[in-house]
Amino acid sequence: MRGNILIIDDSSIERKIINQAIKNRLDDINIFEVDNGLDISKKLLENNIHACVLDVMMPQKNGFQVLQEIKEDCNLMDIPVIVCTGISDKAAVEKALSLGAFDYFAKPLTEEAIKISLPLKIKNAIDLMKRKEEIIYLSYHDQLTGLYNRRFFEEELARINTRSNLPITLIMGDLNGLKLINDSFGHAMGDEVIKRVGKMMKLGSREDDIVARLAGDEFVIISPKTDEKEACKIINNIMSLLAKEKVGSVEVSISLGYGCKYNDEEKIEDVFKKAEDTMYGKKVFESQSMRGRTIKTVINTLREKSKIESEHSFRVSALCKRVGEALDLPINEINKLVSAGELHDIGKIIVDERTINKPGKLTADEWEEVKRHSEIGYRMISTVDDMTEIANYILYHHERWDGSGYPKGLKGEEIPFISRIITIADAYDAMVSERCYKDILSKEAAIEELKNNAGSQFDPDLVKIFINKVLK
Repeated sequence: MRGNILIIDDSSIERKIINQAIKNRLDDINIFEVDNGLDISKKLLENNIHACVLDVMMPQKNGFQVLQEIKEDCNLMDIPVIVCTGISDKAAVEKALSLGAFDYFAKPLTEEAIKISLPLKIKNAIDLMKRKEEIIYLSYHDQLTGLYNRRFFEEELARINTRSNLPITLIMGDLNGLKLINDSFGHAMGDEVIKRVGKMMKLGSREDDIVARLAGDEFVIISPKTDEKEACKIINNIMSLLAKEKVGSVEVSISLGYGCKYNDEEKIEDVFKKAEDTMYGKKVFESQSMRGRTIKTVINTLREKSKIESEHSFRVSALCKRVGEALDLPINEINKLVSAGELHDIGKIIVDERTINKPGKLTADEWEEVKRHSEIGYRMISTVDDMTEIANYILYHHERWDGSGYPKGLKGEEIPFISRIITIADAYDAMVSERCYKDILSKEAAIEELKNNAGSQFDPDLVKIFINKVLK
């Protein structure tokens, strides 16, 4: 980033000396020059000045007057000013410092000042201004997206909320499925989705609109002089942009709603509430659809991770269905069995691919990672409103009849009935199918294992039904 310097001196010779001293020692610097202190505020603002070199003795308007003007202007007061004084003018130095000067140097410039001290003072002044700018930026911007933050939004909303800006529109946005994305693909992926949404919100809005991130998955746009028709255009722009976006294999979705203020009597808080209510009304429908699509993406990703795991889930689902039919369960219960059987290992999306496909025994850390999959699967599936029961069956499918399983250590009939069925189907298929970490067992050997573990790992009554009615 370039530093911008303004030299204010009525002597062209002095300006040239100072200019050259800066250029000889400092790189990437823009230098502006003026020969008087008139209309200085405009020059400082127009050129985004980071530091100012100011001569004290000038006609029309002296350096003290200019310095005082700068320090009394809230938009300019932070700009470091380095004053030039006579070689023995201590009174001038004291006055300049009392008025807020950053530093000073004496004229005529010595060789040491030209080569070392003046460039160093300039550099220190620029560094100070850059640090201040960075602090101001961070205090008003969201670090992840680069959008404005809640603090800036609140201050800007108070500033914009005037009659001259009517109608004022607020557009509220809430990212769909962020928790599911975080649980399924990790927080790094979730952060990328947040950044992508922020970028599309900015691209889809207009130049004068204020786009801010209020919280984790919440965004807002302040649109001055904007009616409902224009608000709908902005929303359509954003939705069109997001429809084309994916982060990896994950779709990006946000629910948007708006509220408009048309007259002074309306409270801006009520407009904000209306925008929120409209947004949440849409979210009820849109977020469910998004979660369903994300779960499909998770399933497809897991299939790509491990063909063996994918085929295993389908076989477990088929076995669960046959158990349900053997038990003469109602069709809605059989459907739950089929769904839970297919999704029982969906939480393995968080397990490292190398661990899933590792031949041989897992390390203690790898085993702990694998054991998390039932809880992760529960968290993922429970985000879909009509799949809460399925999520519970997934959570408990590694519990054991004797209470030594995970994650909760449930035992006996504390374990959901459908989870007990999945446990048997899961174990049987794992025994008779290809696995990178074990040899395939024959059907007869697998049946013996089921019998041996009935009453410890498995529900003994369900084992009998599985062997006698499903495997026969």
